[in-house]
Amino acid sequence: MDQRLQRRRRMKKKPKSGLSRLLLDLAPKFKSSASYTQLVWDQLLCVLLPLLAFFRDSTRVIKRCTKPDRQEFLRSALAITLGFLIMGFLGFIIKLLHIPITNIIMG
Repeated sequence: MDQRLQRRRRMKKKPKSGLSRLLLDLAPKFKSSASYTQLVWDQLLCVLLPLLAFFRDSTRVIKRCTKPDRQEFLRSALAITLGFLIMGFLGFIIKLLHIPITNIIMG
């Protein structure tokens, strides 16, 4: 008998939709100080949980990092040096092309 009443109560409640549902979700529910405390706690958790996850991931990365050996360090230093040289050369070429073009347009 009790189960039938519960089913009827569930069926009688119509889920609200549209604007009325949105307004109910946005309306503050401050019936007591306990609900306000719960609201503040939920907001605090929404801020702290991502920070805690970021901290855990960061510590995991730091623990897994190792100091590079000599060969790996030299290889990365060489790659960085080549990158600097290529970017500098491209900047120099672009500057050389830019000067005559600017003189033609302005002169």
